[in-house]
Amino acid sequence: MQLVNELQKATHIASATSFKHVTPSGAALGNKITTSEISSYNYKNTYKEELTRAYLKARGSDRLASFGDFIALSETVQAETARLIKSEVSDGIIAPGYTAEALALLKEKKKGTYCIIEINKDYLPPTQEKRVVYGFELKQDRNEVIINNESLSNIRTANKGISDQVIQNLLVGMITLKYTQSNSISIIYDGHVIGIGSGQQSRIPCSELALSKANRWYQKTKINYDQIAYSKEKISKTEKDNYHDQIRKEEFNETIMLNELNDLCLCSDGFFPQIDNIELANQFGIKHIAAPMGSIKDKEIIETCEKYGMTFIDTGIRLFHH
Repeated sequence: MQLVNELQKATHIASATSFKHVTPSGAALGNKITTSEISSYNYKNTYKEELTRAYLKARGSDRLASFGDFIALSETVQAETARLIKSEVSDGIIAPGYTAEALALLKEKKKGTYCIIEINKDYLPPTQEKRVVYGFELKQDRNEVIINNESLSNIRTANKGISDQVIQNLLVGMITLKYTQSNSISIIYDGHVIGIGSGQQSRIPCSELALSKANRWYQKTKINYDQIAYSKEKISKTEKDNYHDQIRKEEFNETIMLNELNDLCLCSDGFFPQIDNIELANQFGIKHIAAPMGSIKDKEIIETCEKYGMTFIDTGIRLFHH
């Protein structure tokens, strides 16, 4: 809930996230969505509600990973969003409110056992967090850093011109990392986190995971789903997701296609210890990077970004989350 609240405050657009095992599988704003994206998410309808589009995209980042997710939405849930969620395999939802029709629809999920939580949008928890682990009580101050446009003001490369869309992407990516298990990397396109790499002991595997997931997301948008002949007449969404991924592998394998997109952004929750992350990002078409500095390789990292025409922003913020 903290993640989507911060996304909406920073962008003024309805926001959603799909969580699995204390880490987001995807997060997104409810801005525009293409018909090819909708098809790749196993839908054919058009959606009027920003909130519906936000969740459709958040779950669509990695639909296989989002199987059995917990959903957070930034606004009151309407019937359109509830109908979409009702058709998905999900374990629970939290939102600031539900219309009567939306609540009735969600109560039908899992034979009435679906976990539905309503939270006061203005609630602020205590400043100190506590956890008991193996008999020890651990305490720390809650991460109250505010991520906004000012966080993106320190551009360290010669190319200092970034569009409003890029700023929005970087805000979405950084706020998502604030609630993602470290080490973590996010890849963002058009207000949508399309790839997340997290929980690795070093940063380069996080970059590899995030970029490969983002590449697969894009590959799926390039498939003509109207021409697919399924093996049986009645097929569940989960079976379709698996089948679509098989088709993606057969058609594209691991061919890098992500570099066809413009203004791709990458965010990191910590500094880059080596230039290997930058070299890899360039292969996948990343043009804008936001991360804190502090590595002995900082000079080489900026020089490598300059070589590839990338924009590098020093956020000055380590967003480690454990």
